[in-house]
Amino acid sequence: MPLQLSAAQPADFDALTACQFAAFHPHEAFHDVIWPGPPTAENLARCKARQQAWMAADGHSTYLKITDTDTGAIVAGAKWCVYAAEPARPARLLVDWYGEEVMDEFHRRRVQRMKGPYCLLDICFCSPTHQHRGAGAQLVRWGTRKADEMGVQAFVEGTLTGRRLYEENGFVVTERVKLKEDTWAEKGRIEYLFMHRPAKTE
Repeated sequence: MPLQLSAAQPADFDALTACQFAAFHPHEAFHDVIWPGPPTAENLARCKARQQAWMAADGHSTYLKITDTDTGAIVAGAKWCVYAAEPARPARLLVDWYGEEVMDEFHRRRVQRMKGPYCLLDICFCSPTHQHRGAGAQLVRWGTRKADEMGVQAFVEGTLTGRRLYEENGFVVTERVKLKEDTWAEKGRIEYLFMHRPAKTE
């Protein structure tokens, strides 16, 4: 069952959104703050609409998909942001879902730490039924190759589960971020890894 990497199209987002929630929900509390679950038809539609809107508005982003060529099914996806110069970012990130306080802290780290030209792996996911087939590595290496071609650093805010994949591709943990907000006390610990990949000097 060969896997094929290609650019995602707007028509792919039903399958990509379903795959994203299958990968993260319900065990990744941080995903639930950014992309509220459970994966009801309403929440999937909201996720799809946000991703499609960002795809149309942000000229720096590339959405990728991995397709199983035997079945035609989309089994993994990612979004890489490629900045040839430091992007202009608002001081605060205003959101219309329930994660505003946590998202504000999350956004502040980006503003403070992601300087100059760089590549950012904004999200990366794989269907649980297709893990350990190399899909994640293909998605990560698309962006690390781009960063190396540009001679720039790269970042990812990764889950603890994804740590090994990112470290195998040159990322280093600079902080294990633990977020706590009384609003989401029932979700338990909300944490992720802030990871950095230095620019290649050769």
